[in-house]
Amino acid sequence: MATDATTPAGEDGSRPRARRLQPLLQCPWAVWGAFVATSVLLVAGYLLPSPQWSKSLLLGCSAVLSAAAMTWGTWAHRPHAQRAWWLLTAGTVLMLVGATVRPWVTDRTDLGQYLADPLTLGGYLCCAGGLVRLARAHSGLRREVVCDVLVLTVTGALLSLNHFVLPAVDIPGRPLAVSVLAGTYPLVDVVFLALLVDLLLTAARRASHQLLVGAIVLMLVGDVCYAVLGARGELSGSPLLDLPFVLAAALIGAAALHPSQRVQVVPAAGGGAHPWSPLRLTVLALSLVLLLVAVVTSGRTALHHWAALLATAAALALLLVRAVSAVNAHARVQAVLLRRASHDPLTDLPNRTEVLRTIDECRVQRHPAGHQVWVLYLDLDGFKRVNDGWGHQAGDQLIRAVAQRLQDEARGRAVVGRLAGDEFALVLTGTQQQACDLAEGVLDLVVTPVRLSTTEVVVSASVGIAPALYGASDALQSADAAMYRAKAAGRNQWVLFEESMRRDVSQDVELELDLRHAVADGALSVAFQPIVDIPTGRPAGVEALLRWDRPLLGPVSPVRFVPLLEETGLVTVVGMQVLRESVAQLARWRAEGVVDETFFMSVNVSPRQLLDAGFPDAVAQVLAEAGVEGRALLLEITESSMVQEDELTLKVLYGLRALGCGLAVDDFGTGYSALSYLRRFPVTRVKVDRSFVDGMCEDPSDAALVRAVEAMSRALGLSVTAEGVETAEQRDALHELGVRYGQGWLWGRPEPAERCAVLLRTAREGADALREGADAVG
Repeated sequence: MATDATTPAGEDGSRPRARRLQPLLQCPWAVWGAFVATSVLLVAGYLLPSPQWSKSLLLGCSAVLSAAAMTWGTWAHRPHAQRAWWLLTAGTVLMLVGATVRPWVTDRTDLGQYLADPLTLGGYLCCAGGLVRLARAHSGLRREVVCDVLVLTVTGALLSLNHFVLPAVDIPGRPLAVSVLAGTYPLVDVVFLALLVDLLLTAARRASHQLLVGAIVLMLVGDVCYAVLGARGELSGSPLLDLPFVLAAALIGAAALHPSQRVQVVPAAGGGAHPWSPLRLTVLALSLVLLLVAVVTSGRTALHHWAALLATAAALALLLVRAVSAVNAHARVQAVLLRRASHDPLTDLPNRTEVLRTIDECRVQRHPAGHQVWVLYLDLDGFKRVNDGWGHQAGDQLIRAVAQRLQDEARGRAVVGRLAGDEFALVLTGTQQQACDLAEGVLDLVVTPVRLSTTEVVVSASVGIAPALYGASDALQSADAAMYRAKAAGRNQWVLFEESMRRDVSQDVELELDLRHAVADGALSVAFQPIVDIPTGRPAGVEALLRWDRPLLGPVSPVRFVPLLEETGLVTVVGMQVLRESVAQLARWRAEGVVDETFFMSVNVSPRQLLDAGFPDAVAQVLAEAGVEGRALLLEITESSMVQEDELTLKVLYGLRALGCGLAVDDFGTGYSALSYLRRFPVTRVKVDRSFVDGMCEDPSDAALVRAVEAMSRALGLSVTAEGVETAEQRDALHELGVRYGQGWLWGRPEPAERCAVLLRTAREGADALREGADAVG
C-alpha cells in the first residue's frame, strides 16, 4: 500500500473544480468587485454622447457581461434554487437581446416591427418562472401571498389600461398590438416586484435579493417611460431610455455573483412571513390605495367604468379569499405545532411527554378485575452499529421501520410511543400475561430483517415490563431498569421488573457520576503494554491503555467504563489527555535511554475524535511540544470508523498521515472487515483480534484467518500485530505464519510507566543477549 500522505482530490470538502479556477473560487469578493467596476465603465460609456450603433454595442456588451456574470455566479456559488437562477439568467439574456434589437426595428411598418417583442416577452416569462421558483424555495408563495400579488396585479392592470393602453389606442393609425404591449411590460414588472417583495419578507435578509429588487424597480422605470412615450404617440425616444435596462442587467449580474449566494438558506428572522404581519399589511394597504387612485382617475367612458368595476370586484374577492386562507393557514399551523409538541417528528409516534400523559390518563380510568396499566420499555440491540456503520440516514430508516412494526403489533391493544433515540414505550391496560405476550410478539417482530435503502440489517430488542403503580415517571423508570437487566442477561429478551433492579440503576448513575469526577480531577491513569518484534523478541513499541482505580471500590474494567466515556462524550477530552501523556512519556524514555528512535507509541483514537476537523492540528501540537516526530506515533482506530466513508473522517485520517503518524485498525476481523476499507483508507497496520489468536493452535479456521490477514496485509504493504499472545506456542505459530509483531501477557501485562520501563530494559537486554549468543554460535 502506498504511504503517500497526499489527500485525494475532492477530500478538502469543496465541490470538484478545475485547478485553474480555484483562485477565482477562493476570491468571490474580488470577482464581484471586478464585475461592478466593469459595469460602471459600461454605464459611463453609455452616458457619453455617441451614435446609436455605439450605444447598441455597449448595450450588447452589457448583456454579454451580465449573462457571463450570472452563469459564473450560479455555477460557482451553487446557490439555493439553482434552476431559478438559471431561468433568471436566460430571461435577462433574452430581454437584453430584445432591447438591443428594438432601436433597429421600431420604424418598420411590417411584421418586423414586432421582432424585439417575442425576445423581450420570452425573457419576461423566464424571469417570472425564476422568481416563482426562488420565492417557493424560500417558503414563499402561500395562498394569501398569491392573493396579495394578484391584488397588486389588478391595480397595475387598471392603471396600465387607463393611462397607457386606452390613450395609445385612441391615437390614429396606432396598431392595437403595439398599444397593448406598451401597457403589458409595466404590468409584468409590477408582478415581478410583488414576487420579490414577498421574497424579502419571507426569506432572511440577503444582499443578492436586495439587488434583484433594485433591478426590477429599474426595469419598471424603463418600461413606464416607454409606455408613457407610446401613450403620447411616439414609438422611439432618447437612447437614455434604455439606461434603466442596462443598470438592471448590471444589478442582476451583481446579484448572481454576490458572495451571499454561498450562504445556506435560513428562516427569516423577522415576522414578515406572517400573513398579518405589519409589513405585509402595509404592502397590501399601499396596493389598495393605488387601486383607489386608479378607480378615481379612471375616464368617463363605459369601458373605463366597467374596468374599474371589475378591478374593484376582483380585489374584494381576492381580499376575501386571502382572509379565509390566512385564518385556515393559522389553524393548520396551530394544529401542526400542537402535534409537534406531543409527537415525535421522525415516526409521528407520541413523544415522552405524551407517553407520560397517556400512562396517567390510563391509571385513573376504571379497569376490570385483574387488569392494570403496564409499561413496556423497549431498546434496540445493535442500533448504534447500524447508525455508526451506515450513517444516520440508515439509522432513521431503521427507526421508522421498527416504529411501524410496533404499531402493527400493538394495534388495538396498546399505545406506542418513542421516548428518544432507539427507545420506545408501549402502554397496555390488561393482565400481566397479556403484557408478557405483547413483549414476546414485539421481540419476534423486531428481529425480522429490515431492508434499508443501502443494505439489509438485523437488530433485536431488549424489553423491560413494569406496572404503573405509583405514577407515570415511576413506571417508566421501573421499566427502564428491567430493560437494562434484559440487556445484561444477553439481549433479545424481556424481563419483568423487580424491586431489586432499582439498586442496579442507582449504581449505574453513581458510576457515571464518579467517572465524571475522575475525568475532572485527572484520576484516570495510563498503563503501557509492550509490542514485541516476534523474530527478535525485542520490544518495538508500547500501547497506551487507559485505567481507572475507583476510590474505595478498586479497579474498574475498561470494558465497563470506556463505553460510558463514549456515551457521555467525555472520550474526546480523555483521549487528548492520554495522547499528550503518552507522547510525553515516549520523549522521557528516549531521554533516559530506555528506548531508541525506532520505538513507537500506540494510542487508541475514538470515532468521535475522527469527526473533529481540528484533530490533526491538535496531534501536531502535542508532537511539537514533546519534540517527537510523527512516525513515532501509531494511532489505533476501530473498524466502525471506516464503515461510513465520511468525507470529514477521510480528511482527518489523511491529515494524520501527513504528519507521519501510522494508522492501525484495531480488533481486525471482528466487525466489518473488508479489503475495500483497507484500500480506501490510509492505514498502515492491522491488529488481529485476540479471539483468533486464542484458538489458532486448536482451530484450523482461526489459523487460516490469521494466515489470510497476514498475506493480505503483506500484499498491501501493511504491518500486522497479533493481540492477546499468552503462550510460547502461540508466538511460534504466529512466527511461522509470518506475523511480525505480537502483544500480550507473554511479554508483559499493562504496567505504569516506571515498571514498564524496567520491563522494556530487561526485554531489550535479553533479546540483545540472545542475538549475540546466536551470532557467536554462528
